[in-house]
Amino acid sequence: MELVVVAHCLLNPSVRVQGLAGKKPGIKGNVIQLPCPESVYFGKRRWEVSKEQLEIPMYRRFCRELFQPVADILEQHKDSGITIIGISKSPSCAALTTTIGYRGGMIKKAHEAKHEHIGGMGVFFEEIEKELEKRGIRARYQDA
Repeated sequence: MELVVVAHCLLNPSVRVQGLAGKKPGIKGNVIQLPCPESVYFGKRRWEVSKEQLEIPMYRRFCRELFQPVADILEQHKDSGITIIGISKSPSCAALTTTIGYRGGMIKKAHEAKHEHIGGMGVFFEEIEKELEKRGIRARYQDA
């Protein structure tokens, strides 16, 4: 049995940062929806952030704890093929390409808040990968 584990906003675009469009992809099969760490931690009326802003021990700990129930489910299916689909350019849920660059400080005009996209996982997906490795669970990662 193949399992597809998806970032929360792939099935529920309403949790995305206000102003970001989202479409529901045509994912078929046995789907497990991850919780949305940014929506739970910061709420729906949050600002866009970059990975560096989430690189704090408390947010990482929150992500680890948030993932535990899903990890318990995946452990029961560790012999299945598991694909985990993230969101490209997300500071939390990116599997392959994340966003860096905002330095913080006072809110200014949008054109002054520069960021860039780099290869790598978001904070939540890094914690997912660590937990799955610890449990001996292999998964494939991709971005939507």
